[in-house]
This record gives sequence, structure tokens and C-alpha cells, in this order.
Amino acid sequence: MEATVNDIVKIMDGIAPPDLAEAWDNVGLLVGRGSSAVKKLMVALDVSPEVVEQAMEHKVQMIVTHHPVIFDPIKKMTDRTWQHKLLLDCAENKIAVYSAHTSLDSVLGGVNDVLAEKMGLLHTEVLAPAASGAAGLGRVGHLPEAMTLQDFAEKVKAVLQLEKVTVGDAGRMVNKVAICGGAGADFIGEALAAGADTFVTGDVKYHAAQQAVYSGLNIIDATHQGTELPVINTLADRIALRLTSGGFRTQVLVAKESKILQCL
Repeated sequence: MEATVNDIVKIMDGIAPPDLAEAWDNVGLLVGRGSSAVKKLMVALDVSPEVVEQAMEHKVQMIVTHHPVIFDPIKKMTDRTWQHKLLLDCAENKIAVYSAHTSLDSVLGGVNDVLAEKMGLLHTEVLAPAASGAAGLGRVGHLPEAMTLQDFAEKVKAVLQLEKVTVGDAGRMVNKVAICGGAGADFIGEALAAGADTFVTGDVKYHAAQQAVYSGLNIIDATHQGTELPVINTLADRIALRLTSGGFRTQVLVAKESKILQCL
């Protein structure tokens, strides 16, 4: 049986329910016709030039991403900006786009649970529970054994395949770890309240790092992209499994995405 865009939307809405998204977010089907057939689907973190190029090369009819391809209101759509050019490329090549952003962050088994699993955390709990009581942002858990910050930073680099991470050392051994995929510095207070000694996230600015370290919290900036990429393979597997169980023959591909920030 041939899947349609609407069939993929139904599967994604089941994996990352849109009502879990933050009020400011933009999730769901953002580009495309619901009735269009989907023989090939690509899963990616971003709708970037390299992802769209791969989608066109492989004749993909739909892309599922974490970051929304449309976030701010659009008043014009021309090829004068790279973002709008990508929207034009998708429309002209009949590629639909579904984005699951903070809905995938919050849901059980989403961005943060995959990241916590990568870190080897046990007995994890939600760091910032949602008002609805259905999961929430960030996770906090324990390592099997305490280790030095230097050793833990090396572990983070290895499991996330990063050349480097930025570390704020509060002088504590690492045992209880809070994590938040993407830009999670706003949850430093929650990490401290949870009794964490270390916080792993991305996009940490100087004053946020200062607040963490001087409050007794080690902090590791493992980059926005680095902390979110691990979920993509897991998401692709879940979509493929649900397509198969639903009797659909859609092929699921994972985009190859280059690291945006690299150590030179």
C-alpha cells in the first residue's frame, strides 16, 4: 500500500503529539499537499541546503525534520534568502515537510530521552515537567559510577562524535547529570533544583556558564546540533516500523548532515 503525506502526518502526530509543543513553536505539516503519495521519506535535523539536495537526488517526496522549516511569519518568498530558496526548492520538487520541534523534545522517547541514554544515565526523570503532566523538557539521572569532569567530558565527546566540547568546571565530581538537547541554558535553575552536579546542553553563553559554575554546577556545552542529532536515527527507525506495521511500502532514508561548528 502506498502512503500519503497525511499517513506520515498521522504517524508523526502519534510519535510526537503536537499538543506537547511549546506555545511559541511551529510544528506539524509545514509544506505540501496531504494527499500526495510518499514513496521515499527522508529524516533530518534541519531543512538545510545539503538535505534538500539529497532529497532531490534521491527523489524523496517528504522530509521529516526536528527544526521547523518555517518559524517566523513569511511576508515574501523569493530566492534572495537561503531559507526561502529552500522552501521554493521543496515546493517546486513536490517535497512535503513535517517538523516536530519541542513536541519531540518533550515526548517520552524523544530528543532528551535518547540523549540521556547516550550519556548512560540511569533512573531518569523529567527536568522541567510540562503543565499537562505529559513529560516535558530536559532529563536528569545518575551515572552508574561517579567520574571526574574531564573523564565525563571525554565520554560526551565520544558518544556524540564531537571533536571538542566547552566545559565550565565547578570543581565537582560527576554523578547526577541533567541534560537538555538544543539550547537549554534557561534550565540551569531547574538543574540546580534537581540536585544535579553537571548539566549537558548546547548554545551556552558566557553569563549563563558563569551562573552555573558559581552556583556549583559543572556545565558542558556539547553544541545545539550535537545534542540533538542522536534522535534522528531513532526517529527514522520508529517511522519505518510504524509504516511497516501499517502495511505501507515507503522507504525511509536518513540524511547525511555535516557538523555546522567544527574545531579547526
